[in-house]
Amino acid sequence: MKEQFSLDYAKFQVKMANFVLSQNFTARCEEYEKLFNQMSSVSPDDMKEYVQKSPAFLNARNRSISLMERIVEIHRSLKELFELSENELGLKYNYDLEKADKEIAEKLKEAAYLLHEYEKASKNGRKAIEKADNPFLAQAQ
Repeated sequence: MKEQFSLDYAKFQVKMANFVLSQNFTARCEEYEKLFNQMSSVSPDDMKEYVQKSPAFLNARNRSISLMERIVEIHRSLKELFELSENELGLKYNYDLEKADKEIAEKLKEAAYLLHEYEKASKNGRKAIEKADNPFLAQAQ
């Protein structure tokens, strides 16, 4: 089993490297980290006006932050996984690369779903801000 793992590891490593390169994975990780840090650093006082005018804004913001936090966690864990040595990967997955493949696929699927949900939450937040900023839209509700 260990011997087969070593033989397959080279192919697996190439597959991971191609994925990281083709998906611009490192830049995406940095982008998500930066976005999450920016979102988290906005103080409640800076948003007070929008929160008072539109409770929907606060809900959308909190959902966006929560989603982005999980997206960042997933990408960090994938980055750590991609950086494991052959021995570390073997020990972690009991020398079964199918387990590693499956975990990576599940994490990528979850991240894709969360990114979609994040886009929806962000869109709702932008709509709430538009309504708060436009007295005619606010009255139309």
